[in-house]
Amino acid sequence: MFINNKPTTNAPLDRCKIFADGINYINTSQWLLAYTAFAHLCQGERNKSVTLLYNMALCHCSAKENSKAIEVLNEALTQISIPSVSHHAINHLSSNLFIYEYENSYYRLALNETAVVLCTNSIKLRIRRLLVDVYLELENWQEILRLALLPEMNKCQNVQEALAIAKSKTNT
Repeated sequence: MFINNKPTTNAPLDRCKIFADGINYINTSQWLLAYTAFAHLCQGERNKSVTLLYNMALCHCSAKENSKAIEVLNEALTQISIPSVSHHAINHLSSNLFIYEYENSYYRLALNETAVVLCTNSIKLRIRRLLVDVYLELENWQEILRLALLPEMNKCQNVQEALAIAKSKTNT
């Protein structure tokens, strides 16, 4: 007896499941699958969320599509609002948590809506950190210098490294 495991092509895809799967694909470096998932979610979507834009930008970065990454990251920056829901509660967080955030590359992991709602300022920082990486690859020293001047950016390890390179290339 054979079981028919043939997928149905007419069944509608669950957008929430695709999004969750896409996050998993990014966080496990399965870039082809991640790109496919988030590109599918972006199709026909007029008002893309910050999380969709950020995750798609990560996919563009992995595909070396730097101009597309910059475009969607800038769109995400224009959409993100400040202060976040947890703006007042953030003062109670350990400064060690922020140091850990600055010193690690968590900005290279996928985002979900909860993170954007609860940690808007940190997400804005992550967007800018990813922009620094893209501009470093493009050797756009002026943009790296500009972004490095923004609040909290000088504390981030990837920004410090990119800034040192940019300064050496521009003799500043």
